[in-house]
Amino acid sequence: MRIMHNDKYEIIEGMPPAEEVVKLRSLEGWRGVNEESMEKGLANSLYVVFVVWHKELIGTARVVGDGRTCFYIQDVIVKAGHRKLGLGTVMMKKIMNYICQNACSGAVVGLMATKGKEGFYEKFGFWKRPNEKFGSGMVQFWG
Repeated sequence: MRIMHNDKYEIIEGMPPAEEVVKLRSLEGWRGVNEESMEKGLANSLYVVFVVWHKELIGTARVVGDGRTCFYIQDVIVKAGHRKLGLGTVMMKKIMNYICQNACSGAVVGLMATKGKEGFYEKFGFWKRPNEKFGSGMVQFWG
């Protein structure tokens, strides 16, 4: 599905070219992933939404998981110079709609927010950790 946002940006549900996602991640200072790995990762995603501006990929977000009980929001990126225009919000609304349509009662949805971006995700019902009920969570990066 393709929709226009602000008459300038095209919001597309589907798989963007892996090489463009790798480039966007690199431009934004994210950990490097090679093109072949990104292509496989995108193909194995449950849901992907991305933003194009003048044929350039400037935003992406995806959901991975088992499709019913466990969902993880990954690679939510909006290129510098295109932020604060509501593009991340549009992508997150689409992601949350997908999850609402597919998650069972008791399902878990997780994500890791970039430092300073926690408030953005709180608008969608996510909680900061640690809190009174949950520990800080943990992560491990490979390579």
